[in-house]
Amino acid sequence: MAAMMACRVIPARKTSIADRFARNMILLPGRDILIAQLGDAFALFNSQEQRLYEVDSLAAWTWRHVSNCAAGIGWSQLSAQFSSECKLARPDAEALLDRYVGLGILHACQGSASIFAVALNGSRWMIECPDVLSAELKRLFRGIAIPMEPGCRQEHLVIRLNADRYELTAAGKSIGVVGRAEIIPAIKAFLTEALLQTDFTLALHAALLRLGDRQLLIAGVPGAGKTTLALALSAENGCLLLGDDIVIVDEKGALRGIPFPAAVKRGSWTLLQTFQPEVASRPTYVRSDGKEVRFIPGDIDSDHIAPARSTTMIFLRQNVARRQSLSRMSPLLAFQRLLTEAAAPTRRLTDQAFAALSKAVNISRVYEMEVGPLRQAVEIIRDL
Repeated sequence: MAAMMACRVIPARKTSIADRFARNMILLPGRDILIAQLGDAFALFNSQEQRLYEVDSLAAWTWRHVSNCAAGIGWSQLSAQFSSECKLARPDAEALLDRYVGLGILHACQGSASIFAVALNGSRWMIECPDVLSAELKRLFRGIAIPMEPGCRQEHLVIRLNADRYELTAAGKSIGVVGRAEIIPAIKAFLTEALLQTDFTLALHAALLRLGDRQLLIAGVPGAGKTTLALALSAENGCLLLGDDIVIVDEKGALRGIPFPAAVKRGSWTLLQTFQPEVASRPTYVRSDGKEVRFIPGDIDSDHIAPARSTTMIFLRQNVARRQSLSRMSPLLAFQRLLTEAAAPTRRLTDQAFAALSKAVNISRVYEMEVGPLRQAVEIIRDL
């Protein structure tokens, strides 16, 4: 950790109270800000800057009051409470609130914004987005959505709409500007990268489903049809899609899918219509690689699924002739295939990750499959 400077008064930044009153604002705790009382003084720690500052009791009261409101508090409501609690004239209270926003002690967002939280392998993200985008995001990312909790430490992703473009900002830094057709893929890509920055043993590029009391992992190179087959299977009674793209292997070799929305490429829309009719009516988005996709939300939060008794692994092989085949695969080859597109926090296979993946493969039945007619493939896998 970088050495912290001696405690000093936080410097002010220019702000305009007139601009803030022109909009209906919601106030949230400042990003990367914590305040603690130390004796008779109050210390503000900015984790992004790794700096310690001294603030007065009014600033500390305001930050604490806003922090106790999970979804933020309206500007007018807070200014009235601030004026009453601190015995200040209303204009003085409003001027101080505006100053606290300028200092970064509070964060102001538009009243037309929606705020919700998601969990990413132990880390928490608060997402602030325009109302026009809120319903779609909450629906697609419902598998990782969590309740807003007051005073809980979390990262902050802000999505702002400017004309017909969306700007994404995280940790106070712009991470890109995209059009309406690219926004959902951009958010999924950002959250995927944020997930891969958390603490985990090993992450596999695969789909994970629950069939009764067993798990099914579907792997293969990009374009082999993992998502198509996984979504077709998830339409069966008693089958749940736990993760379409990322599967976490824990230190004991157990598998946990990350329930991000599944991205269905254009070539699979017709194939999936009988299994997932909603594909036909979902909005079309464009990924950064130029491919058109439609998103289907995951079935359930995999954190609430009990450990499975057994696992079946199926490795898809690209099949131009559309022939149907299924054959056993050696555990060693399965291990090598999984490692080809696996990710680790240090980008190195640790001893712990090696042992965990070895255990996961050894307790599984492993197959290689060429997918012909989709219905036939579903029936073969269901009867394994």
